[in-house]
Amino acid sequence: MRFLTQKLMALAAIATSAFAEEQTDSLDSFQRFSAVPVLGYTEETKYQFGAMAIIFFKPTFEGGNASELDLSFYGTSRKQFTGSISPKFYILNDRISGTVDLHYEDWVGNYFGRKNSPDIDDFRRFDRQTFYLKTLAQTNFGTKQWLRNFRYGLFLEFNRTNIEFNNYHYHGSIKEPENTDGWRNGIGYHLAIDARDNTNWARHGYLVQWGHYFYNKGIGNYSYTHQELDIRGYSEFIWNTSMAVGFLWQRVDGDAPFDKLAGSDGLKRYRGVEKNFFYGNQALFLQVEFRKKLFWRLAGDIFFEGGKTGDYFSDLMRNKWHRSLGFGGRFALNKNENLYARCELSWIDFKHVGMTMYVRDAF
Repeated sequence: MRFLTQKLMALAAIATSAFAEEQTDSLDSFQRFSAVPVLGYTEETKYQFGAMAIIFFKPTFEGGNASELDLSFYGTSRKQFTGSISPKFYILNDRISGTVDLHYEDWVGNYFGRKNSPDIDDFRRFDRQTFYLKTLAQTNFGTKQWLRNFRYGLFLEFNRTNIEFNNYHYHGSIKEPENTDGWRNGIGYHLAIDARDNTNWARHGYLVQWGHYFYNKGIGNYSYTHQELDIRGYSEFIWNTSMAVGFLWQRVDGDAPFDKLAGSDGLKRYRGVEKNFFYGNQALFLQVEFRKKLFWRLAGDIFFEGGKTGDYFSDLMRNKWHRSLGFGGRFALNKNENLYARCELSWIDFKHVGMTMYVRDAF
């Protein structure tokens, strides 16, 4: 059982220290830069210490999207370290867009076994070193005339991971997974219909996207496929509140490493738990969230999430839902772009309390 008072103290530390520093253009008030300290707490990391900075680039035309360069580096009280450089770009009058994520981590994680309903206090600890380059580029060339919001794109991932379980003693019944070390390199396609009014905090519109990614031993050490259907809807609600509804289905086939199977990520899809707390070959998530701007740079949200996993579709339908109710506070890093950092508390399965800190919305 986690202690609620510990998490509330961590939340207070975030609230008192998360101040954005800005550099603006005196002519048009375009914000160039924002930075915040990383002082937080999550189930997977415990206490976090570091910094995050975002550099914004002016849109190429009036009403266009601003490109970004995200930089983050932090360590934790569990002797974890991670650093990432993540450009988010829009070029050729927003006809081409995409993200690049260059990431390194030296991580201490917990393995709960391959199941939908694990025991939160029964796990095997491991050390993981990961370096990956992941990118998704999309465009609407050739399709804008007949389907204005449709985009298609290419996905690439180069991932090198080493995982060691033998550094920690364990006397329970969870067996060590077979697939761990090696290259996880893949390529795939991505299709999307994006009718949102804003990519950071949407108040109306919808997003439907499908991804199909192929990992093969010809370019790595594993052969498996990852499929994902992501549907989101947004509308305005009472008292100037915005409502977001999300549906996500994932499926993984083949000899995928245990940390690449479908399941909870703890940050965006089922918040407040460790990554892959529950997982399998398939996963299903349902989310509802209400978001409201308050005053100055502050905003808040309340949300409900459900998720479950299974190795087959019949398992997925039969298995029990995990449920979570939560709320959080938000701090605007860039008000013009509706970009907020958020810190949220979750009541996991109405038994345990989890805490999450992240930049941008969960979905």
